[in-house]
Amino acid sequence: MNLIAELKRRNVIRMAGLYLVGAWLIVQVAETLLPLYGTPAWVLKALVLLLALGFVPALVFAWVFELTPEGLKRDADVAPEDSIGPRTARRLDQLTILGLIAVVALIAADRFWPRAAVAASDEVAVVQAAAKPAEVPAPAAPRSGKRLVAVLPFRNRSALPADAFFAEGIHDDLLTQLSKIAALRVISRTSMMRYQDSKQSIPEIARELGAAVVLEGAVQRAGAQVRVNVQLIDGASDEHLWAENYDRALTTDTLFAIQADIAHAVAKAMQVVLTPSEAGALAAGSTANLEAYEAFLRGKLLAKIVGLTEPRLQTAIKSFEHAIELDPGFADAHAWKARAQLTGFWYALGSRSQREAARVSLAQAQRLAPDAIETLLAGAYHHYWGQLDYARADAVLKRVLERVPDNAEAWKLRAYVARRDGRFDDALENLRRSLAIDPVDLEALGDLAHTNSSLGHAAQAKAALLKARSLGADVRTYTFLFRESQGDVEGSWAAIDGPDGALAVTPFRAALLTRDAARIASALSPGLWPVDRRIPPDFPEAYALAQAEGLLVTGKRDEAMRMLRDIHARMQSRPDPYPAGWLQNGYYFPCDLPGMLGDLKGVRAAERHYRETAPDDAWGARDYQLALAIAFARAGDPDRALHYLEAIAAKLGPASYLRFTIQPGLDSVRAHPRYLKLKTAYEAWAARQADA
Repeated sequence: MNLIAELKRRNVIRMAGLYLVGAWLIVQVAETLLPLYGTPAWVLKALVLLLALGFVPALVFAWVFELTPEGLKRDADVAPEDSIGPRTARRLDQLTILGLIAVVALIAADRFWPRAAVAASDEVAVVQAAAKPAEVPAPAAPRSGKRLVAVLPFRNRSALPADAFFAEGIHDDLLTQLSKIAALRVISRTSMMRYQDSKQSIPEIARELGAAVVLEGAVQRAGAQVRVNVQLIDGASDEHLWAENYDRALTTDTLFAIQADIAHAVAKAMQVVLTPSEAGALAAGSTANLEAYEAFLRGKLLAKIVGLTEPRLQTAIKSFEHAIELDPGFADAHAWKARAQLTGFWYALGSRSQREAARVSLAQAQRLAPDAIETLLAGAYHHYWGQLDYARADAVLKRVLERVPDNAEAWKLRAYVARRDGRFDDALENLRRSLAIDPVDLEALGDLAHTNSSLGHAAQAKAALLKARSLGADVRTYTFLFRESQGDVEGSWAAIDGPDGALAVTPFRAALLTRDAARIASALSPGLWPVDRRIPPDFPEAYALAQAEGLLVTGKRDEAMRMLRDIHARMQSRPDPYPAGWLQNGYYFPCDLPGMLGDLKGVRAAERHYRETAPDDAWGARDYQLALAIAFARAGDPDRALHYLEAIAAKLGPASYLRFTIQPGLDSVRAHPRYLKLKTAYEAWAARQADA
């Protein structure tokens, strides 16, 4: 009892109460303000730790010292008649009461203040919150009348760097949700990633993209909780139109409700009225299994085509499979798995069996959600990549664009379909429409350059490449393709700086044009052709065939022939020497080996195989037919070689001649009258272009 009385006299108990109340308030304020200034998550944790460590020293301080009119003195040195302890006690009581009032006010605000989403513990309420736009605080409208939305990459506020993918996945999925609103035009994640660490201001970013509004945010995951901070900013004025902080239990219902809530707010800011179907699509979640959702997000991020490699693609497919194991009814996971499998087939990053596996995955997605945008897009890729059925692919893409007219991916894919179908003007127009929605899509810019350069539109190709380069894009492959189309040997080689992410043979193709033994050796080295990519699926002789061709082009014919005969023997021992056939993105075609061997009979057999099995592919034909022309030229049939060169020029235009001039395999036909006629036609065309 004497101890308690002494603690009261020295105001130790009051100090304890005030310290706890004050520490709680400091933590709440810091937790709200620190994320706004980009403060790392460890700062808040350190603050909490310091406050906890300071509790005991504060009590010791109150026990040892007393506040007097002359300042702080040791309690033992203060005479009872000089003590102002009672007055100090009243002040501490007043401060504690004020702190408690603030605590109650904060708790009441958190409990009763209108929110844009509801607690995840009530599943029905979550769906209702996501479906009712009226519950979202109405944001101000942007000054610009445009409806282009830019969503900056979300910052990761989690303590663990490994959680970065979660923030990236939420960002990617939010873009998918926003793209379901037909009246909005949403810039893709691939384009937005270049602004991840940008020091540019919001108006500068908006001006560069042509965006009306910019959404920025951060995600923090801690155990079973998640915090999402977002703010919508006017791209012209830099004014905040709307902001919200979400602190929720970490469940899929919570995440889908938050995404839907944000989508409603963006729509309101853009003065867009959602249709019932759009509101329903936003409210519907894709899975109730959080682990499956996280695996799906990881797979989507890994499956992006830009910079894709075989190991990364296989990891993506495994992520989708894991998501499906956890939730067999996860339609989007089946659709994305199909897309990843088709990507492996199309870019020669997987075997031909990937195409058949994709059919099974797509069938599951179509059974579960036949009308979902993700299912339709996967179906379009299947018709295009898997079957080269351009009419069906285009019909599916039309369905997508009827529902979401400004879906940049659909316009881009429609451009590729038109290009394969020989409708080159449509392909260029569709690429431009895609870029009008997603102006910094580096893949679309690269393909705009590649298509223009192949058709002889050098100025337009240069403009697209310059823009892509100004945006920090890796345009080495597209620059090589442009320089090759211009007949520029040195420019083609200069474009190579490291291995090609999609097709390992590209540096070798550039080196071969130079006919330089040192450059060819460099292109065949591990630095430019990694060892683990020398035997691609369905192309087991890719590296060996390149070595042999390098020897052939540099005059080491006897050594080349020994290698080529060994390759021929190995291929003949296989039940299917060319499992990928005439895949346009392949490493070699069935005519290449017999052509280098000078085997005219073998080249003619390959030609028959081409006519019987090669797809109706106007875009791929420029490579198929060039390979056949080179094979016939090497095997001693110049007339048949010229037949294919003339076919390419007739389809793509006289500028195709420039590409012919630098191919080592065509040296034997350069004095042929028909080859010289191609040269004359090009020169006349070039003169007309100069006068225009």
